[in-house]
Amino acid sequence: MDTEGTAKKCSACGGETVYLRDVHLKNELPFSPDFFDAALYRCPVCGHFDFYEREEDRLHRTQMEKQAEESRKFYEKLPDYRCPVCGQVGKSERCIYCGMSCVPLKRPEEPQREKAPEPEKKKMRRWFGGNDDKPNWEG
Repeated sequence: MDTEGTAKKCSACGGETVYLRDVHLKNELPFSPDFFDAALYRCPVCGHFDFYEREEDRLHRTQMEKQAEESRKFYEKLPDYRCPVCGQVGKSERCIYCGMSCVPLKRPEEPQREKAPEPEKKKMRRWFGGNDDKPNWEG
């Protein structure tokens, strides 16, 4: 990828560098990535070479950081649960340590529900089709 549009400064003399090419570098150090890609620049004034992060890699990295931030915000919105057996606190409804069902620490704010109207009391059925105006003890 040619990145002539972005001017890079030489780390040795401060002059403008010229893009040469993308290079694939192998790393022999233990506990480090095996390889990485870089953009190679050369200063025409002093001949110093500089490696910079490739533009595609930089854009991909910023996109991944943005997705990670969105995931973190989503995770933080999840309610906390406490296990009644072992007392551990987590974001899952099941305890990851003992497998028991957990109890929410605080309930999310729910809108106030209106109370349902109470059902009317059933009228007592009378045997032999009695009069509804009579009290119960009269039968």
